[in-house]
Amino acid sequence: MQKSDEPLRLLAGVGQLRLGMNVLVLSLTSFATSFSMGLWLWYFSLYAVEEVGASSVELGLIFLVSTLCFFFGGFLGFLADSVGRKNVIVVGTSLYSLLTLAMGLSKSWITLALSLAGIRLIHSCYFGSMLAMTAESVDPSRRGMALSMLNLLSFAGLVPAPYVGSWLHAFYGSYQQLFAVSAMLTSLMAVSRLILRETLPLESRGKPSLRSIKLKMLDALSSSRDLKGVLVLSGLYSFSSSLTMGIYGLWILYATEVAGLSTEELGLWGAIYQAAFMLTVLPAGRLADKVGFKKMLFIGIPVEALSCLAFAYARGLPLVASVSIFDAVGSAMNIIALEVAVAHLSDSAHRAGALSLYSAAYYGSSAPASYVGGHIYSYSKSMPFILSASLQTLSIATLIVLSRGSRLRLQALEKAK
Repeated sequence: MQKSDEPLRLLAGVGQLRLGMNVLVLSLTSFATSFSMGLWLWYFSLYAVEEVGASSVELGLIFLVSTLCFFFGGFLGFLADSVGRKNVIVVGTSLYSLLTLAMGLSKSWITLALSLAGIRLIHSCYFGSMLAMTAESVDPSRRGMALSMLNLLSFAGLVPAPYVGSWLHAFYGSYQQLFAVSAMLTSLMAVSRLILRETLPLESRGKPSLRSIKLKMLDALSSSRDLKGVLVLSGLYSFSSSLTMGIYGLWILYATEVAGLSTEELGLWGAIYQAAFMLTVLPAGRLADKVGFKKMLFIGIPVEALSCLAFAYARGLPLVASVSIFDAVGSAMNIIALEVAVAHLSDSAHRAGALSLYSAAYYGSSAPASYVGGHIYSYSKSMPFILSASLQTLSIATLIVLSRGSRLRLQALEKAK
């Protein structure tokens, strides 16, 4: 019996190795795409204001439109549960490259908004597929580590990118060329992702249609009460933290207009922030596997809220960088915790869609917050940061309710047994 089982074990080992290559390929190509994106992302607000001519209110509208597309793109993520993960990833990366080039050619804030909206629509659609493929390529007990590896290398590319971007800006005298370089690198990664191995079984696929997407969405939502709670929590957390449009939005404008940072210091600050985020991601994954996502959020959300409040009073590079390190740590913990939560609370047939719903809840909530934050900033530059920190207490309250509800349901199940 042992000899006859040996070929089966060998085949299973080879299959697992090939699936493990998915994590490696996705992680390495994500490093390259994040580097290419980071060339322009850190300077996007400055590009929009200084070269395209957008005001702070129009910048808020750009983020509003683009994040709304993140919301709608999340529902399209269910396509990956019908046509497969690989197809969505490869096609999505290719379109991402073309739209990056379109941003660099934008002559008005409207065309810039539409291009960024297209990028975020596509990203929210295929990123859920990347998370699902990663989760399905490893043993369930190692999902936290696998997702952390993907996120680690995804954000590792953002560490050198701001510095390289500042050098390219100094060389060319414009931010426009950053988009062309980014588009070229991203197109190469689209070709590289052709070697990925599909993880969704044929029997789990179906004919893609709006009706099938709707049914899969409803099935995913009805599969777990805790999943619904995590989606609500993601929305509240995102709304409160997005009043500042994130680190790439009002943080950049505030750092230059109030905190007094130069363009060269912005590049160094960006490298410091991304390094802090990257160094937190892997330990955060281990912590999520060990203590669970709820305990992580009880730490991460307060850290991020206090950092946001402190940033409003930071002046000069040393203080700005110090405060931002704590923000990066809290943000990394929260992102990993929420992704692990959704991956664990959804089954294989609905995982890509559930993770895309998470993106939809997250970015759909950030859309109105970005617009509101842009208006508030035009009247008081520090108020969006103070208000953001204050509202994050609602996320903590929701987490307490979610934890209590899960505990009561578990006790009811134990009594029923």
